[in-house]
Amino acid sequence: MPDVAAILTAHAEGVMAGLSLRSLLDAVEVARAGGIDVEMLVVLDNPTDATRAAFAEADQHGVTVAEVSYADQGKVRNHAVGLVAAGHIAFLDGDDLWSENWLADAYRLCAGDDQMIGHPELNWFFGNQQNLYFLPDQTDPEFDPALLRIANPWDALCFAPRKAYVEHPFAARAVADGYAYEDWHWMLETYLAGYVHRVVPETIHFKRRREGSQYVQARARSVLTRPSDLLDFAWWQERDRTV
Repeated sequence: MPDVAAILTAHAEGVMAGLSLRSLLDAVEVARAGGIDVEMLVVLDNPTDATRAAFAEADQHGVTVAEVSYADQGKVRNHAVGLVAAGHIAFLDGDDLWSENWLADAYRLCAGDDQMIGHPELNWFFGNQQNLYFLPDQTDPEFDPALLRIANPWDALCFAPRKAYVEHPFAARAVADGYAYEDWHWMLETYLAGYVHRVVPETIHFKRRREGSQYVQARARSVLTRPSDLLDFAWWQERDRTV
């Protein structure tokens, strides 16, 4: 069984997806040089012709390419989990990039604990939004889990045990019904289940922000994440009584 599955999901990113694939290949090369067994998968969801063309030679690099028609990022990721066998999974979006050390360093931090989920130390946003965001580590004494009630401090481009996705699949996106932010909901559910979200030192994700993205559309519609016990004030009252 492979140690890690590096999974790239794409839809309408066009030539940018080719850069994301190159980033994935570079990170896999570093991980393999360190003795880590990595399988690679690309899942295209209703891809544009330009996006499909970006992966025309992916198989020459040992990358498996699958195509689906969900129009739902969460469902695509759930489907992808069922196509790999590795003990750990790392997702990459088709217009984002990893620092080359991401897979190797995340594996070294998380491999010995099947309840640990790794996140980059830094998100570097580019495109329509240009800023830096340092992600919090759950084990930091200054981390307040109440933050999870009002914001998602992490995102789906993490490094997690495969069983975390099997036990807690992503919820379906339903913007028309007022629900989105499936990655936020996943963070809530994994936190409640006892998974620990850690920062992998000296790693970076370069994340593109563009008009028309699902995240931007969700914010414009003022939708909510799906219900979770962690969002229920009664849960916090019970927690305070037992602490």
